[in-house]
Amino acid sequence: MTGAEALSAIRQHAHWPAWRRAIGILFIAAVLALIARKLGTIDWDAVLAALRGFNARTLLPAAGFVALCGLLYSQFDVLGCRYAGHPLPLRRVMAISYVSYTLSLNLGATLGGAGVRYRLYSRAGLSAPQVWSLFVVVVTTNWLGYAVLAGTILAGELVVLPPEWGLPAALTRMLGMLMLAIPAAYVAACALWHGRHRTVRDHDVYMPTVRFAALQCALSAAHWMAMGAILYALLHTHATYFTVLGVLLASGLAGVVVRIPGGLGVIETVFLTMLGDQVPHGLLLAALIAYRSLYYLIPLMIGSVSYFVLEARGKHGG
Repeated sequence: MTGAEALSAIRQHAHWPAWRRAIGILFIAAVLALIARKLGTIDWDAVLAALRGFNARTLLPAAGFVALCGLLYSQFDVLGCRYAGHPLPLRRVMAISYVSYTLSLNLGATLGGAGVRYRLYSRAGLSAPQVWSLFVVVVTTNWLGYAVLAGTILAGELVVLPPEWGLPAALTRMLGMLMLAIPAAYVAACALWHGRHRTVRDHDVYMPTVRFAALQCALSAAHWMAMGAILYALLHTHATYFTVLGVLLASGLAGVVVRIPGGLGVIETVFLTMLGDQVPHGLLLAALIAYRSLYYLIPLMIGSVSYFVLEARGKHGG
């Protein structure tokens, strides 16, 4: 398989049917309408005052959790390289992972997550099937941890959903149990069929060990929890940690439906909708602006420079 064919295959996996695109368009329209309505009620002087109130005691812990997010996410690629069977140096894997991670956050999964990974890993010596295998492990790892946390929060009723949503507690608990069943089924499949190979679209796929699956779940859950800790640090304890984490997980799912790079406007809308009655709007928007700067924009600048450094080194990079 050529490089172009491999990238095309990855894009096909990311291609969504027409009904999902229609849902995305409707959601975007709803988001824009909600943002327009919310903007008219926001006291921007309060937002600026809240931004000025962020000092080192607030920003440094948040920045620390941003760094932790990047470190944890890079381990997804380390697992992917191990699964693909390529002994690429650890620091090279982590560097490529961080670049792909920052570009994926801001430019979208197809270009940043898949395209940049294919480019950098192929120049580092991985074959197209190895890059494909690595990418599948990274995506799987990310959503396994999501399912663990979202399922735990819903099943344990750690977050109180807005009453206007009309979702009974029994239903949310059931949804939580269903989400927890996904990683449980994956771990069980690894226990039962470890090492068994199958060919999927000309790619050799095998079930990893239970230890590998457990690492995927643990690393991803820790990564999502670190993301939640960033916003929790910025909100000055105006909301409980699990409430912030639950809203972040909801915004992550909404971002997948809408597929706007960086979830621009989506994250803000979800937080305003779910936390607007609990946290002052000025502080909430200030925290989200600081979050975007720390988690998206600053890493994007670092990742962009790092990309050109890795390109310049090519196969000889350490």
